Amino acid sequence: MNIAALIPARGGSKGIPNKNLRIFKGTTLIERTIKQAIESDYIQRVIVLTDNMEIAEISKNSGAEIPFIRPDYLATDKSPIIETVIYTLEKLPELNDFILLQPTSPLRRVSDIENIIELRN
Repeated sequence: MNIAALIPARGGSKGIPNKNLRIFKGTTLIERTIKQAIESDYIQRVIVLTDNMEIAEISKNSGAEIPFIRPDYLATDKSPIIETVIYTLEKLPELNDFILLQPTSPLRRVSDIENIIELRN
């Protein structure tokens, strides 16, 4: 399987400012999600979709790819995540199979990711 993890992590949350950089169990939400994706036996690429340079730098240092900075119009409170996914697939047409991992789901385990991938195959 050649699966990519797409991790949307915008910087401008109004409800919880910088929520993707919040610490949960000793690490930021974004780092935790990247680590889980990297630990999965099924995921070959970890791609963070962000508009925020701090998130981009932390993500890159954690082993994720940042192929582009997410455009402002895809990083508002009202921007549907599907629009960001479509934009990403247009920019990276080589992506054939992916899983979307939200950093704001910190209770997810690597085994949960792998079980979902196994269920769809």
